[in-house]
Amino acid sequence: MDPDARFADAENQQKQQTSLDVLRQLDAGSKSTPDEKDGAAVRDGDWARAEIGMLRSSAMDTKTIFSFCFVCNHNDVWSTAYGCVMMIVAMFIQTVIPIVIIATLQPISDIDTTEGMYSSKACPNRSNGLTKTIGFFLCLYFITLTISLCTNKLRGLGFLKEFVDLGKWREMIVVVAIASNFLGMGAAGGAQYLLFIGNGGKSYVILLLQSLAMQFCLTVDQRLVSDVIGKRTAARLGKVTRDELLCNGVGIGAEGEVCPAEIMSRVKKLVDSEKVVLAMVSIVGILWSVALAVCM
Repeated sequence: MDPDARFADAENQQKQQTSLDVLRQLDAGSKSTPDEKDGAAVRDGDWARAEIGMLRSSAMDTKTIFSFCFVCNHNDVWSTAYGCVMMIVAMFIQTVIPIVIIATLQPISDIDTTEGMYSSKACPNRSNGLTKTIGFFLCLYFITLTISLCTNKLRGLGFLKEFVDLGKWREMIVVVAIASNFLGMGAAGGAQYLLFIGNGGKSYVILLLQSLAMQFCLTVDQRLVSDVIGKRTAARLGKVTRDELLCNGVGIGAEGEVCPAEIMSRVKKLVDSEKVVLAMVSIVGILWSVALAVCM
């Protein structure tokens, strides 16, 4: 074959290959070259691995009675019995007590509105400026604590649920823990509102003690874990959350490599969920604090 003809064929083949590459990029909805896409995938993988490292740290550092039950030895009757009993205690204090306060309306039941002095029991507006200011800042602290719990305890629990497969029963423990904490946060906030409204005209010390009581409700599942139990729980968590074991053995890949698609999907899901929760807690918390200060 003539050299010029061979050169022309090679050039045409290169043009066809380039056109096909462009078509594939258009079908994929991306204008980047294959090398650029590979580089972006590696960067996304490194980001996902960094997020997993922080999620795992949250699970290791924030030990709760739920995480203890998640990894405890079920063949040990005493450990299992202790964990089950303490889980019930934690859920009762976290959820039942605040809900009872809200349901009975006991803190505001003795507010007298018969004389027309106050518009309603739920918003009597009877406290002075200093009391309202104290209540407002105590509420801001309560919201800050709630956000801290979301970025630590709930992150760790979410990591265990999404990435660590230890069977249905153990997964159910984590699901109950997440539900109990979310319900407890809402219930404690509502109970603190009623307590502050009901005692807004009384001692400032009472407001402080009531705020501390509701803060205790949020962290009772952590306070039930002693140092010894916490160390054992962290040690067992460390063994079952190794990189190569995550997502039932899928693993997260090495640094500089593309992260498995399943891992990327779960990391993005957790990160996006956390952003939504934090945004909602922040917005509702600020509005709640302002409303409480006005209505006290």
